[in-house]
Amino acid sequence: MKKQLLTFILFFASSLLVAQSFNQPSIYNNVCDDNNDGIAAFWLGEISFEILGNLNTQDYSISHHETQFDAATGTNALSSPYTNILPYQQTLFARIVTNATGDVSIIGYPLNVNPAPSNPTVSITNCANTTTSFPCWDLTSVEAQIAQGAAASSVTFFTSMADAYNFAAPIANPTCYISPTASPVNPPVFYRVENTATGCFAVGVVELITVQCGNCEGISSVVFSNNSNSSVTMTWTSANVDPQSVLNISIAGQPLISLPPTANTYVIDNLACSATYTVTFIVECPSGNTFAQTYDFTTASCAPQAGQPTDLRQCAGSNGQACFNLNQNDVFIINTFNPAEYTVTYHNSQADAANDVSPLASPYCTATSQAVFARLENNATQEFQIFGFSVMVETFTQVDTPLNSMQQCDDNNDGFVTFDLTTVQAQINSTNPLQYYPSLANAQNQVVPFTNPSVLNISVQNQITNVFVREIVADGCDNIYSFQIQAFANCNVAYTCSQANSLCNSLGAVFQNTTNMSSTGTYGCLNTSPNQTWFYLPVSQAGTINLLIQQSTSPTISSANLDADYVVFGPFSDPVTPCNGQLTPNFIVSCSYSASATENVVINNAVPGQYYLLMVTNFSNQSGYIKISEVTGSTGAIDCSGLRLNAFLDVNNNGTQDNGEQNFPLGQFTYEINNSGNVHNVVSPTGYYNIYDTNGNNSYDISYAIDPNYTASYGITTASYSNIQVVIGGGLQTYNFPITITQPYNDLAVHIIPVNAPRPGFTYMNKIVYTNNGNQTITSGTVTFNHDPLVAIVTNTQTGTSPITNGFTYNFSNLLPFESREMIVTLQVPTIPTVAIGGLLTNSASIVPLSGDVVPENNSAVNTQIIIGAYDPNDKMEAHGERILYTAFSTNDYLTYTIRFENTGTANAENVRVNDILDAGLDANTIRMVSASHSYVMDRVVNQVNWIFEDIQLPPSVANTNIGKGYITFQIKPLSGFAVGDIIPNTASIYFDFNPPIITNTFNTEFVQQLGVDEFENNDFVFYPNPVSDWLTISVRGNANIAGVTVYDILGKMVFTQQVSNLSTQTIDLSAVSKGMYLIEVTTDTNHKVIKKLIVD
Repeated sequence: MKKQLLTFILFFASSLLVAQSFNQPSIYNNVCDDNNDGIAAFWLGEISFEILGNLNTQDYSISHHETQFDAATGTNALSSPYTNILPYQQTLFARIVTNATGDVSIIGYPLNVNPAPSNPTVSITNCANTTTSFPCWDLTSVEAQIAQGAAASSVTFFTSMADAYNFAAPIANPTCYISPTASPVNPPVFYRVENTATGCFAVGVVELITVQCGNCEGISSVVFSNNSNSSVTMTWTSANVDPQSVLNISIAGQPLISLPPTANTYVIDNLACSATYTVTFIVECPSGNTFAQTYDFTTASCAPQAGQPTDLRQCAGSNGQACFNLNQNDVFIINTFNPAEYTVTYHNSQADAANDVSPLASPYCTATSQAVFARLENNATQEFQIFGFSVMVETFTQVDTPLNSMQQCDDNNDGFVTFDLTTVQAQINSTNPLQYYPSLANAQNQVVPFTNPSVLNISVQNQITNVFVREIVADGCDNIYSFQIQAFANCNVAYTCSQANSLCNSLGAVFQNTTNMSSTGTYGCLNTSPNQTWFYLPVSQAGTINLLIQQSTSPTISSANLDADYVVFGPFSDPVTPCNGQLTPNFIVSCSYSASATENVVINNAVPGQYYLLMVTNFSNQSGYIKISEVTGSTGAIDCSGLRLNAFLDVNNNGTQDNGEQNFPLGQFTYEINNSGNVHNVVSPTGYYNIYDTNGNNSYDISYAIDPNYTASYGITTASYSNIQVVIGGGLQTYNFPITITQPYNDLAVHIIPVNAPRPGFTYMNKIVYTNNGNQTITSGTVTFNHDPLVAIVTNTQTGTSPITNGFTYNFSNLLPFESREMIVTLQVPTIPTVAIGGLLTNSASIVPLSGDVVPENNSAVNTQIIIGAYDPNDKMEAHGERILYTAFSTNDYLTYTIRFENTGTANAENVRVNDILDAGLDANTIRMVSASHSYVMDRVVNQVNWIFEDIQLPPSVANTNIGKGYITFQIKPLSGFAVGDIIPNTASIYFDFNPPIITNTFNTEFVQQLGVDEFENNDFVFYPNPVSDWLTISVRGNANIAGVTVYDILGKMVFTQQVSNLSTQTIDLSAVSKGMYLIEVTTDTNHKVIKKLIVD
């Protein structure tokens, strides 16, 4: 412990030395108190900029902490804005990390909440018959009364409160102010009193009072001085008071105090600290007139006082003890006292604290919860106080912020919804073991968990169920998280606002309605809101938007026969954020609660660039469909303006796409905006591509190019358009790229798509996709599939196959031009030791006939997959495996990558985007698509490739099925000049809707001189376990002994080596090696060498 403490002290001392090069904040750490409580909000980001000054903010990371210990350890960072916990002044500590070196600097700085000056309401009285002074008012006569004895104050007068706050147009001659209104009513004057030291100010009122005095006048020049926290001295001038008058003083509504009319001073005591009082001077004149004047004053701030410590909580470590930084309570105990004048010590008993003996060191370590007593001693007087608090040794921490809820619907109408609770592991972002419980108490006591958390069946009658997850943290404190699972009887995901259907490009489309969902309350004119279906629409042009809503039991909406009610909210800057608390009456723009099945929606004054949310209800609770159309009379426009790029086979060569002329898929579109140099290369298998734009000033250059393999067989009439623009409000403008056939040709292609990865003892699937890329129908042909000898076929979705050794053949017929067909083969992987983790399984496929085929290289496919131990639903692989024989791969060959993705969430993913930044060793211009699981668009700019699955509506995945899963398979050539030893890495980022990206594994392709190994590897070498976490045992059989063991990472860096003498079995410790895949090399005393894959987990 002493060694650890010394290390911390040295670290902290060095940090303080480094910190001298940064600025001490002096601006943003000073704020003005707006309600006299000493508490305010501070923007820590502004303080960070002030600390760095002219330094580059990208080079440093700054966090702010309440204690030096937290700053030194980087724990308990504060969020911004931060509200001080000690009134008026508090010290914080900034931790500055130099990103390049990791050096840490710490500086302490104060937070100052400066009180605003007092702003009492004061008055000046003029007698209407005193012509020598009226209507000239001497405003400066109340300056002393306003300042209340404060030395650093300035007072300025204004004719309006707004001018006072803005310091605009001050009164030029305050010694003789002429009121703009004649007696007896005079508008007040406003003053601004400012503390010149802090810049804090307050605005108050000067009342101008005109009275009929006769010979009766009041006191003047009232000043409050000697202001303490319990008393104040009042002085005034009574020269004009009639000697026969009576002077009464009323303080805070208490009984009158009568004084002689000649009195000019009075002391008020027994007052409360930091309190504002009102004093009224009343002169009762002999004539019977009464002259009253009212003044306010505020007593001084309360004297400093001690505070209370807080209980400390800490988790026990592997030794059963928890260590506490007792000094964290210093700031709470000293409170408003001057820290330099007091000392805090901590003790095990109240007696020790009273006698000031046996102080505890901090950090203080204990195995059990206990009471600790703090002694606060005045350094000068030795007076002390004792405070008690607890240190609590805990085994878990409860995380306050809940995890995202799971929402699923009953997709087979059996009354139950199945949840996989284990998918929350991605949210927790931890590989620690997780336990799942139905209550917080169960999770705390670790009793009665869910027996099968990956398959939890919830009745739709129990719409909301709470789940508690306990993360088991070795040598630390377990964490307990919570989240809700929601089971819905209806499977229309748009029943929630955040999952609203988009109406852009969908006006007139038919949507499924919602059933069996209870009302969530009233919305505007809707007394009830059952079975909601939500839509959103973006606006591109201001004006009125008229829509027609129809709800029917028929998908053709031949007759609207279901009651539809609606409400429209807006405008909003996005369609998701308002769903959380912003659907309030002030945002309702249209509403109807009639019994009609047809509703006319009118959105007046639609705001361009904004979104509107439309909720349609199904009052009858009958299954059906909703159709929303735009009707005549609209002056506004929904933001669906854009360009439609359309490539098609122009059979009659007339330049337009006639009925029966199909779109052309064997090419790619390009477009560039405003000659920016960023050229988008777009592959769309549908043969068309839509570009939406709300800026009519943007200029586009668009073109279409036929794939190089087929340019000899096709011609293009119009290949490009230049400087075209979107017509806002004009919908989609179509630009045609007519393709003509110049000669007939054949091109058959076959590919193997790895649907999932092989695991020992489990099944895995390969999808075989075969396509006619030619322009002639293939009347008959054969697909042949050969699998690895180690695996066996379990099922095949294609019937009519003929078995062969290690595979099958399938005879197909009438494969039309551009038609693709597929089959999914399920294969069984044997258990260990027949196969091993890291081993390779290779399957192949081929297709005939080959006669006249213009692209023979796609007539066969080989796919090699690594046997894995743990399943990753989002991954990337290449068909050749990790190593490619250099002599067997030419510059004409392609690498074939597959990216797999899976929706492990609890709701449909509306849109999926996959991003791949191609390595410099790949030729981006050669990329071509092979297959994808769903409709897609591929958009490439230089080496950045995006696959966009718009409106994919990918449901949550279901185990052992293809539901909720997708893939992309593409081919690309390496740049020429690759050599033995070259490694090409490839990684993808997968975006589900607006969630952060999921990063796949990095697949490394290495070109090697040879792939073979000698007999020693297969017959005489054993190591186990694999995967390994700590100790690995290596054995050789026969007469050989182990001479040396070396472990390399996948980049070839040596991470472990050990020499061995005359042993046939050796155990090595790999506990210090990070998790991942490695290569283990074993050499023997007979000069044999073997290299195998090793997984450390």
